[in-house]
Amino acid sequence: MPIIKPVYTATSTVTGDVTVATTTSLTPAPARFTVFVTAPMVAGGITSIPAGSFIDDTGATVTTLPAETANSYASVYINGVIQPTSVYALSTTALNIDDEVTVGAPVIVEFVTHTATSTSTPTSTLGVTTIITT
Repeated sequence: MPIIKPVYTATSTVTGDVTVATTTSLTPAPARFTVFVTAPMVAGGITSIPAGSFIDDTGATVTTLPAETANSYASVYINGVIQPTSVYALSTTALNIDDEVTVGAPVIVEFVTHTATSTSTPTSTLGVTTIITT
C-alpha cells in the first residue's frame, strides 16, 4: 500500500507600512584657554606660546591643548579679535603665531567639539493574513 502524504499550500499576504521617525540633536561643548603674552614668547618675528602657559576656564594651568578632530574646530583670538588660520599653527603642545604679538596682550584659543545624538522610533502597521488550503 502506498504512503499517503497530505499536501498543504500556505499563502501569506503582508499589508501595511513601517515608518521611522528620527530625532537628532547636536550639542556643542566649548573649551577656552587663555594666556597673556610675555616677553620670552616673542622673538624673531614670531610669537610662540607653549601649551603649559595657558589656563582653562576654571583658571587651572593646562599641560596640553586639545587636538582638533573631525567633530571639532579651534579659533584663536588676539586682543579679542579672531585670527585667520593662515597666521598661526596650533598643536597640542604650542600655539605659534606668524607675527610679534604685543607683550601683555590676551590670547584665547577656543575649541568647540560637537556631539551628535540620534534616536529613531519605528512605527509598524503591518498585518499578515495567511490562508492554508489542503
